[in-house]
Parts: sequence; structure tokens; C-alpha cells
Amino acid sequence: MPNSENLIPNSERSPSKVKENARKGGIASGKARREKKLIQEALQKALKGRYEVGEDNLKLNGYDAMAIAMIQQAIGGNVQAFKEIRDTIGEKPKDTVELESETMTGIKIKFVDKSNKRTKEKDPKIIGEYTPPSNIES
Repeated sequence: MPNSENLIPNSERSPSKVKENARKGGIASGKARREKKLIQEALQKALKGRYEVGEDNLKLNGYDAMAIAMIQQAIGGNVQAFKEIRDTIGEKPKDTVELESETMTGIKIKFVDKSNKRTKEKDPKIIGEYTPPSNIES
């Protein structure tokens, strides 16, 4: 079991040992990627399949069935389900914060939530004009 006493940095290993370890890591990484891809493909296939839903045995694909389940959860009072639906359909409200202090007035900074990948704004923006405080000499 590795610990700080028995770890050997690559700088102290022979080039052949470093290469061998890198090869082992690459093989393990490839195996993990292939396994993840198989899981992803299985889920995609299952989501595209048809499922009977409700008393009417309405046949829906997995995506539609999940959407209906999320809507039912939101209707039942699940706030997180409501937020996920709202955010997914593009109606997430923008978060804005206005800051003011006695030493600096007139600057308003808008913080943009970067978790929404559809936003075009990349950085916080300064809104309005800067007014230097009256107690600082220019």
C-alpha cells in the first residue's frame, strides 16, 4: 500500500521503468474508456427504446418517459426537479449582485453564472460609470 515513505518519484526511476509504468497507465486508461463507452451506448440504446407508461399503456421512448417523470416530481412538490426542468429549457434566471461601499461608489458588477454553457458572457462586467470617492485626492 503506497504511503509517503515508499513512494518513488519518476525522477528517481530508470527511464525504462518510467516508460513501463506509463504504458501500464495507458492500457488501464484505455480499458476504462472502453467500459465507459459501453455503458454510455447501453444507456443511449435504452433511452431510445419504447416503454409502456400509465394505465393507457402509452408507448414512449426513454427520454419522453424521463421527462414525464421529472414533470410529475415537480408537480408533486420536488423543487430540485422543478429547477432542473426550468434550467434545461433555458429559463434559468441570471444571478446579479450590486455592491456599494463608502469608499467607492458608482461601480456595479454583474456576476455571470458560468455553469450555464449557453451564456455568451465570459467574465463579470462593470455596469455604469466609475465615480471616485470624494475623500480621495486625484
